[in-house]
Amino acid sequence: MHPIHPTVALALAVALASATSLDAQDYYTDVRPVLVEKCMGCHSEDGPSWSMEDAERTYGRARRIARAIDLRRMPPFLAEGGHQEYVGDLSLDEATVEMVRAWGDAGYPKGEARPDPDPKTPMQHAGHRFESEFSLDVLPGQAYLPNQESSDDYRCFLVDWEGEEETFMTGFRADPGNRNVAHHVVVYAVEPSMWDRYREIESIEDGPGYTCFGGALPDRLGDPEVRAEYESRYPDGVREMNRANYWLAHWAPGMDGHVFPEGTGIRMKPGSGLVVQMHYYGGAAPGEVDEGTRMDFMTADAVERPAFHLAQTRGDWLRARRNESMVIPAGEIKSYEMRDHFGDMLGYFGFMAGVDPERIEAVEVHSANLHMHSFGHSGEIVLRHRSGWSETLLSIPRWDLGWQRDFTFTAPKVIDREAMDGTWLSVRCTYENTTEGPVYGGYGSMDEMCFNFSYIAVREVGSAVEAGEPRR
Repeated sequence: MHPIHPTVALALAVALASATSLDAQDYYTDVRPVLVEKCMGCHSEDGPSWSMEDAERTYGRARRIARAIDLRRMPPFLAEGGHQEYVGDLSLDEATVEMVRAWGDAGYPKGEARPDPDPKTPMQHAGHRFESEFSLDVLPGQAYLPNQESSDDYRCFLVDWEGEEETFMTGFRADPGNRNVAHHVVVYAVEPSMWDRYREIESIEDGPGYTCFGGALPDRLGDPEVRAEYESRYPDGVREMNRANYWLAHWAPGMDGHVFPEGTGIRMKPGSGLVVQMHYYGGAAPGEVDEGTRMDFMTADAVERPAFHLAQTRGDWLRARRNESMVIPAGEIKSYEMRDHFGDMLGYFGFMAGVDPERIEAVEVHSANLHMHSFGHSGEIVLRHRSGWSETLLSIPRWDLGWQRDFTFTAPKVIDREAMDGTWLSVRCTYENTTEGPVYGGYGSMDEMCFNFSYIAVREVGSAVEAGEPRR
């Protein structure tokens, strides 16, 4: 016999050890801890999906769980790896996926029952737990039945912001009362000087709130007669009301409480109001009402860098049935893209953050969030720097409408004032139309949208953080 070369012997030993280790996997010892750590933030009694809290009942779904992990459909962290590091990354490494695969190949051995480790929410993975300081009810003491004659119902409800002093919102969570009918939530803030006007039009329709497919204002103000009557009392009043509201926060399936990056927050003025736009699936759950919907907040008296949410899209895409600006033909895959130039947005950044534009030293891009509807296929959000270098902030190669979130970077992208001219932020959405007719851009659940939401903080001259240095 020939002696085995030491290198070959070591390789065989490692292979045998790996095979033995994989063969030895069982549910309670190896798989259950992964589910508790990575999955139970959503799969709980209080979460948006079926509960994994009962270990034995969960084991009964062993085959489905293993397949979902093997296909990387679970945990539903849609961001493609290799581009950015994200807060609360729930994706599984290849070794864990291979372990679950081997467990399935071995026949899903159960092992001996043992206590679970403590579950973690996605934000706890980053050391930032959402802890609500106060809540506001969207429909206090009321219930709303979505329009039963339409597949989609956009309804706006007005909520007073609490507090008599200026404060900063540092965390947000929307909790729809009935997720069977709630598609998404958009919250608009209204300037104090115009809040009485919004309250005045609250009764423009019967029942709670008013129809608002186009944004924070009632759709009925688009009727020439209704608008003329309103502007006979308030000349140019519709434009004034449009200018007085701005995108504050949002929720879509898969999102939970969001703690904003340390040292940042969104300025809230005393006397402000909130317009809560609920998008309901009118026919998804016939006869079911929405009640108990609430918003939870974290706040601070002051922050180092005031911030805001930038909502990127093209307004004409939402009117594509009239202008054909976004049309996905039957049986085709098609992409649409838009971009914003930071050099043109200095005044807007100052307005949104409540900062004199002349005092802006730099801006920090903290997150990206792609939003499409059911025909979404894939998409990406790219930051092109003045130097010509482009980096992918978010790539989602396989879109899933049911799992959306803000993808927050572990360190922000800092753009100094002099670098804003020549810096672009773009969003590209790709759709696959498997139907026999065209799909248009629009507000309906069977229409399409292309949005990016980025959380952006502003550094003022003389701030504690030096421009060009990301704050960790």
